[in-house]
Amino acid sequence: MTRREFIEELNALLADLPDKDRLDILSDYTEHFLIGIEKGKSEHEIAEQLGSPKTVAREVWAGYRIHQAQTDASIGNISRAILATVSLGFFNIVFVLGPFMALIGVLIAFYSVAVTLLFVPFAFAFFPPLLADISENRLLMLFGCLTSVGLGGMLFIWLLRLTVWLYRQFLRYLQFNVQMIRGK
Repeated sequence: MTRREFIEELNALLADLPDKDRLDILSDYTEHFLIGIEKGKSEHEIAEQLGSPKTVAREVWAGYRIHQAQTDASIGNISRAILATVSLGFFNIVFVLGPFMALIGVLIAFYSVAVTLLFVPFAFAFFPPLLADISENRLLMLFGCLTSVGLGGMLFIWLLRLTVWLYRQFLRYLQFNVQMIRGK
């Protein structure tokens, strides 16, 4: 593959990137070719060393998506970063998608507990027949409800902080994973 073919294919694969980023990347790879030619290598040898443009484009997309998720934290951005990283190889399905799905499952379970602790006590306020059988323990029920709301609120606040921390840590893990694949 010649330099022109490599750059054209890479340009086509990165067409959806912002122009500035795409042109910077294309200029870097053009520079790789120029430096290699100065060292006496052929364009075909340089293209072989760089790998296929598809692989290069996947790595660039993964890095771009991770950067996007770092600058604008959202579920959509982290999902795109994970999918871009998983696309780098079958190996990543186990080591990226598996831990992510496990974390999401645990967070959903904890958030469910927090919401339940927060809102179940209100059921007693809106459905007084639930208290009819235990009228002698109304004060105990009142304190139990207050305790439940307090624990649910604290758990919810703690979970929000944990979610932000896990988001950052998972992005660091994705960066590490991409660097491992690149061989750095």
